[in-house]
Amino acid sequence: MRNIMQAVLTFLLNGVWQIAAIALFAVLGNYLLRSVTRYRHIVWVAALALSLLLPLVSSVAFQTFETTPVVTNRDQIREPLAIAPALPELMRPVAKPVTSGFHVSGRLAIVLLAIYLLVICYRSAKLFSAALKTRTVKQGASELTPEGNLSKIIERCQREFGVKKVRFLSSPSLPAAATLGIFHPLVILPEELLRAGDDNALAAAIGHELVHISRHDYLLNLIYELIFLPLSFHPAAALIKRRITQTRELRCDELVSERLLHPEVYARSLVRLAGLAMPFTRRAQTMIVGISDADILEVRIMSLLKQKHSNLRRAVLGLMLAAVLLAIPCVAAAALAIHFNIDSPFANVAGQEPSRELQEKRLVDERKAQEINARWEKETAELKQRIATETNAQIKADLEKALAQREKEKITNVYTVDGGGYAVSFRKNEDPARLELERQERGWEEKRNTELARAAKISMDQAIQIATSKVGGKVLECSLVGEHWEGPGELAKPAMVLYHVVILSGDEANPVTMHVLVNAVDGSIFRTEKQERKTEAPYMKPYMQSDEPRVIEGGVLNGKAVALPVPAYPDIARNARAEGSVQVRIMIDEGGNVIEAQAVAGHPLLRAAAVSAARQAKFSPTRLSGEPVKVSGVLTFNFLVQ
Repeated sequence: MRNIMQAVLTFLLNGVWQIAAIALFAVLGNYLLRSVTRYRHIVWVAALALSLLLPLVSSVAFQTFETTPVVTNRDQIREPLAIAPALPELMRPVAKPVTSGFHVSGRLAIVLLAIYLLVICYRSAKLFSAALKTRTVKQGASELTPEGNLSKIIERCQREFGVKKVRFLSSPSLPAAATLGIFHPLVILPEELLRAGDDNALAAAIGHELVHISRHDYLLNLIYELIFLPLSFHPAAALIKRRITQTRELRCDELVSERLLHPEVYARSLVRLAGLAMPFTRRAQTMIVGISDADILEVRIMSLLKQKHSNLRRAVLGLMLAAVLLAIPCVAAAALAIHFNIDSPFANVAGQEPSRELQEKRLVDERKAQEINARWEKETAELKQRIATETNAQIKADLEKALAQREKEKITNVYTVDGGGYAVSFRKNEDPARLELERQERGWEEKRNTELARAAKISMDQAIQIATSKVGGKVLECSLVGEHWEGPGELAKPAMVLYHVVILSGDEANPVTMHVLVNAVDGSIFRTEKQERKTEAPYMKPYMQSDEPRVIEGGVLNGKAVALPVPAYPDIARNARAEGSVQVRIMIDEGGNVIEAQAVAGHPLLRAAAVSAARQAKFSPTRLSGEPVKVSGVLTFNFLVQ
């Protein structure tokens, strides 16, 4: 559904400026070919086709681009929202050019789509009404038997324009001659015209309708109506369609004056027909085509009376220039096409089918996992080969120790972090019973998170606003918890579902950590607690847990880094104007290298770039009692849109 909305709104957004550009250049081409009506008609028909084709191509082309991942409530539970406290600016990324695009909410997209559908429905209703009135006109007409001068005029017109199979009807309600039908064409003549007894007027009306039949104008008019239907929201498209009708009638007038009647005689006949069928205007509520379709009687008469000096060479040159002019918006459409990026309002909290982007991401993760596992196996085999060929006892003992440590760990998962970079999960070899128990615990945790998300009635942002209105300060963490939850494998009894919001208040000298529990159903504050001891509440989750001994906490490590790269500013984050600080929890080994990095706070679109930069940071080795130790701490990166 989201992709369909993006496609339709991208079509509309590009159509707004592309159709206007096409109409502008079609006007210029029309001016170049002002003396050749046939080519002017071709230019306007091409303009109408391009008005539909270019926005469609732009819309389809953008469907191959990767869209912003949808974040559901379930995702928020797996990775709780964390907002880092304000820290001094450490870096200012260099601005990069951004691609054209509009980022809109799902609700606004629905409103725009609804308005467009209403316009299409209104236009479709008018077409349906016109078809019904055309049917009524046909049913009200009676068969006409040509006699005397009328029979001679019809035979002459059929001979001049090569139209043989055609029926003639008379109608008391139709004000002017008209044509309808594709395979079995009909010419309907008004009874007022037949009673007038003006042979020139009859020849002009019948000849004009037979030209329509020979040119298949009824079928072409239906095609133009269908093309115009999705473009009917744009005034420029209405202008193009009107110019098609006018140039079509001018071309029919030219053919009648060339083969049947002298231009002056035909011009007087048009005036006579206008007097018999007042007003001599275009019938907007029927599907038939006829001599009164274009409301430009004065222009038609002046075109007939004006002496023409057509030059084939000039006409061909003008047509080529008009084609070049129409090619300009085509090139502009390829270079300047824009699109909508919509936040889907249809994300549900449980069991949503993975999107195409998520499926592709999983395939990439699987391939990366296979590559890392293959490299791990290769390095292990090379280490065993070195042990087998090593003759130095000390070196061999060190290698055997490294091999033993390496074989204690096993790669269990490889996944992308926030759309960029890779994180590798390790697990020590343990007995199958322990592994099965861990698998069951993970399944229970996932089920628990899903139940909590389904029970919540307010969003996480609303819970944060409620908590900060009660306790001022910086929000460190927000997550869903259950007030009373049974043991592993069991669902919750009827109890409250709460948002646990951790807020850092006070000043720098005396910081105070407050825990606010907000009812996830009605938004009321359930409890507010002040953290006075270092032991954490049962519902609190530490940023990182480690079974490795001899790890010291280093706090903020930005000032202790020997080398700290500047993270690249992701294009998708720049387009969304995402900025702010990102905190990355890292683990530094005994040699000063970053071996683990995990974003714990900051905008989701910025975390991957911060993690990638943190992994490349370098530090001096840290020693405790003369022995090298690992250090855990936080790196902070600031992003600012310029």
